[in-house]
Amino acid sequence: MITTLLNDQTFLADVSCDSWEDLVDIAGAPLVREGSVEPGFLQSIKDTVVKYGSYMVLVDDVALFHGRPEAGAHEIALSLALLSRPVYVQDKRVKAAFVFAAVDQDSHLELLRELARALADDELLRLLRNGGSREDVLRRLAMAEGKA
Repeated sequence: MITTLLNDQTFLADVSCDSWEDLVDIAGAPLVREGSVEPGFLQSIKDTVVKYGSYMVLVDDVALFHGRPEAGAHEIALSLALLSRPVYVQDKRVKAAFVFAAVDQDSHLELLRELARALADDELLRLLRNGGSREDVLRRLAMAEGKA
């Protein structure tokens, strides 16, 4: 499912931004453009980070930004941004960020399982942290899906 959702529009490489808030807007913009989420969904992500802190930074340097389905998610959607230089969510550095949307509490569980497998892959983490090529990142993600 991951590699089905990530495409030329939703996989952003060499992203430059000044803050995690900018990162949410930039990484989430493709999902707004394709109609998967409303702009308010991105604001709900920022509000959640402000309220609960940096828990969306799942592993060193990699964030999984997500909001509440009722904040404007229309379908399961995923984007990925690889940063040219890191930003910080409180004291946690971010060099790559997924923006994830789901329409309810259950339909996205397979995608989350795939992401969990993917983020346990040291080679994928190296690629995400070091601005790996689109082809290499997608190949490693496909392996987490069991497609490679």
